[in-house]
Amino acid sequence: MTIRNLDAIDRKILSLLQVDGRISNLELAQQVGLSPTPCSRRVRKLEQSGVITGYGAKVNLSDQKEGITVQVSIRLAGQKPDDIDAFTDAINLIPEITECLLVTGNVDYLLTVQTDSVEGLRNFVLSKLKNIPCVSETTTMLILGSIKNTK
Repeated sequence: MTIRNLDAIDRKILSLLQVDGRISNLELAQQVGLSPTPCSRRVRKLEQSGVITGYGAKVNLSDQKEGITVQVSIRLAGQKPDDIDAFTDAINLIPEITECLLVTGNVDYLLTVQTDSVEGLRNFVLSKLKNIPCVSETTTMLILGSIKNTK
């Protein structure tokens, strides 16, 4: 099963679960127009096929008294498989990086990074990010707030 071959009910299930991953199966079934058992089967099938990869908590970063979240765009020095492997191995060892997206355009990756302070961000960039040999350029953008977040 892939995203492309989902029917309207599967897409509605995914939409509702993205908004509230803790919705009860009974409520989910009612909202998509199924009885609970078939609804549960569809969710299980979506999970088993890898369309649903997990559930998590959304954290309101703007309510935290301390800490900052930034997006960092990364341009690699090279695109050889060894460069990409070295980069992905390195970022998977850095706990401040909470998300890494492979993107198109004039950069290669977009990272979401959480640190305790501006000084922590400075130390992160200089001692961790810039020390990855294949990283040639970074651009850091401070997240001021979130308008929409459905993931």
